[in-house]
This record gives sequence, C-alpha cells and structure tokens, in this order.
Amino acid sequence: MWLKRLERWWRALWIRILVRLMRRPSNARPDWRSRPFRVLFLRHDRAGDMIVSTGVMRAIARSHPTITLDVLASPANASIIERADYIDRVIVFNKKKLGDYLPTALRLRRARYDVVVDCMVTAPSVTTLLLILASGAEYRVGISGRGNDSAFNLTVPPETQPGAHMVDLLAALAPAFETNLSRVDRQPALAISAEERERAVTTWANRATVDGGPGRALINVSAGTSERSWPDEHYVAVMQHLRRMRPGVALRVIAAPSESERGEDIARRGEGAYVRTPSIRDAFALVATSDFVFTPDTSIAHAASAFQRPSVAIFVRGKSERWGLYGTPGENVQHGDTSLATLPVEPVLSAIDRVLFSCHPDASEASGGPAGSR
Repeated sequence: MWLKRLERWWRALWIRILVRLMRRPSNARPDWRSRPFRVLFLRHDRAGDMIVSTGVMRAIARSHPTITLDVLASPANASIIERADYIDRVIVFNKKKLGDYLPTALRLRRARYDVVVDCMVTAPSVTTLLLILASGAEYRVGISGRGNDSAFNLTVPPETQPGAHMVDLLAALAPAFETNLSRVDRQPALAISAEERERAVTTWANRATVDGGPGRALINVSAGTSERSWPDEHYVAVMQHLRRMRPGVALRVIAAPSESERGEDIARRGEGAYVRTPSIRDAFALVATSDFVFTPDTSIAHAASAFQRPSVAIFVRGKSERWGLYGTPGENVQHGDTSLATLPVEPVLSAIDRVLFSCHPDASEASGGPAGSR
C-alpha cells in the first residue's frame, strides 16, 4: 500500500514540475478557417481507449477543411486506425521503451505541429505532458479542471453529467474546434477492408440468420486482467444456452493469442469453433460480421459499439457506466464485486435473452420469450 502512495506522490510531483515548465499565457482562439493547421491527437495507450476516441478524432479532422489530423498511437492500438480515412499519419510510440522517447520527441518537433490535443480527459499524465512539451505546438488543447490548466492555452470545460461514458468525456474536446457532437456524431467508428470482411465471413461458413434470429454468435473469453476473468464453465453455459435458444446458431470463440488453449477448450466444451485472431483487426472483422457478441469488459465491447452489434458485456463493480456498450443494442451486466470470478451465470443468461428478444422478437417468441417471462 505504501508503495502505491509513494508512486502517486512521485507522479503528482512530476506533474506539478512539468506544469510549471509549460506555463504560458492563453492565446486567442485560432481562426480555424484562416490557414492550414496540423493537429496531433495523443492516444498512446490501450486498444479500448483508441476505439472510444474515434468519434471525436473524426469530428476534429472533419470540423474544418484546413485541418490535417495525425495521431500518436501505441504499438497496441496503432493498427486500429490504419484504415481511417480522416487520419493523415499514425506515429507509433512505445512509452514502455526508454529508447523511444528522444526519437519520438525529435520527430514531433520536426513535424511542426500547430495544435496538440491531450487525450487524458479525466486525470493528467506525465508522459502526455512530456509529449505535449516535445511537440512545440503553438496551441495546446485540454480539458479544464484537472489541476494542470496552466499547461494549456486552449481549454474546454469537461462533461459534467454524473457517470458519463468515456465517449462523452472525450466528446467534450470537440468544442475547441468549434464543433459540438450529437450522440450519433460521437459514436465510435471502425473501418475494415473488403478482404478482412470476406475472411471473417468465410470463418462463419457463410452462416446467415436462423429462423429470423441471430445465426452468428461471437464469444470472446479474454479480458486482459485477472479481475475480469470469468470462469470457463460459465462461458460454456452461455454457449449451451445460445444453442438451446437458436439450435442452428454458429458459435465462434475468440481469445487473446496467449490464451488460445483456453479458448480452444471452451469452444470444444460449448460445441462451437475456436477462431485464431493473430491481430486485433481479425477480431474486429468477426465482430463486424456477427449477429450477437458476448464479451467481458474489453476492447471487443467497444468494437461491438462501433459496429453496432447486439451485445451483452460483463463488468466488475463501477466500470460499466464509463466503459460499457455505447449506442448499440445490448446490455451491460455489472457485478457488485471487484472480480468477475464470483459473477453467477443466471443474470447473464437473462440479459442475453432480453437482448435477443428485443432484436429478434419473432424468433424469441418462437423459443418462449426471454427467460424472465417463462
């Protein structure tokens, strides 16, 4: 515990030092129509963070014809936006690799960015502040009220709605570029190629809908952290339940490459097929071509939101409001514990029935309706 407190103190100290070094008077807001502006959006973290940022990044890039948008990404999330037509360049930076800092700083300085956008909308980051400083950009855009306002000369107020989703928190950056986003505008968006889609369709063995209901059900069993690990037998129970509800359903299981043996075992026991996804884009193509997605709290849930696939996602306590499904038919099942290990299967099956019934009422009525109505 004391190590955590020391780490927080050390981080806060560096943030205070950096903010003092970066302090500058506020500039007049730029006239975005007056000349070309090169804008750098910092998003050098996880895959899910990149997905939920795609709506606001697209809005910034398209807000004025004078804006050219580049994105600083991490090795974990750079491929997610490689087909985004609103991004000019993607710069890959590995913050865990000390040798990446100086070359990246020099590259940013040589690019002569006019504007840099801080992606950390809830709390300051030492690494992000260093990158902002390295960019040398005339305009620094950030959310106000996080204790580092002096490091920016173009601040915008935060989203104040209690329990706001991360998509909505990020959308608060858009007014800096004289644009306000509707709920549709801020929706996460992903692009896959025709080749990627065709490979995914082949994986489904060209299975279409079954009796008016979903013919392709995707089960993701990986979440990246131990507290989000759900028991294998529960995933098997979900697959068995889906097969009882939809006897002809095609069940496909995906997992992180490091958990392929576990994924294969769950698929075998649940009478489905395991699909290897060497890259995250392979997984996204399966999401895009599915009729239903089940996943623990992970980037797959955000991909389901981007492609607006009917879904059920499971979360530990306090996570679903900020990181749950957004703008897509489905349900977030939030457990009252800090670990999914103790989440029973029954409320999950009920949520699945409700989602299937709402999306395919005719097929669900033929099967007896949702579990709660029988």
